[in-house]
Amino acid sequence: MTTENLLEQPTLDEICHRLRELRKGRNLTLSDVERLSKGEIKSVILGAYERGARSISVKKIVAIAALYEVPVNEIISGNLRDGSIVGQKSTIDLRKVLATADMDKRHELLAKYLRSIAHLRGDWNGQIISIRHSDLVAISLLCDCAPNFVRDWLRDEGLLIK
Repeated sequence: MTTENLLEQPTLDEICHRLRELRKGRNLTLSDVERLSKGEIKSVILGAYERGARSISVKKIVAIAALYEVPVNEIISGNLRDGSIVGQKSTIDLRKVLATADMDKRHELLAKYLRSIAHLRGDWNGQIISIRHSDLVAISLLCDCAPNFVRDWLRDEGLLIK
């Protein structure tokens, strides 16, 4: 981010991920969305939107936002207030994080941050660590990604227990 452009624009991948997170946060399958929308939002098409394999129109974003009962800007900006992420605690396998710390910069930053949390809490178990939503936000800032992607990344890396 430059000082000339203080407003960071979301990437298409971020919007696609948010679409999926909103749906999953409501425990809906792609078929459920098609049924609830009375066929207005086809499951195959929504899946393509979520994967970024198909461009989504503003009209469809508005329809999806209405179905999920969220403002359109929450899909675009990532300010999810629907409870799918905010308030959730996450449990991370600290052993795996420390074992992967030398893989890349993101893993290294995560390991340092989690060690700091363990130190502050006096938690010397060293097996697992629970983090709050605010910790996910801090990790997202360190790793330069959106908070709602941190959980996905941790899950994809096999670091997230719950």
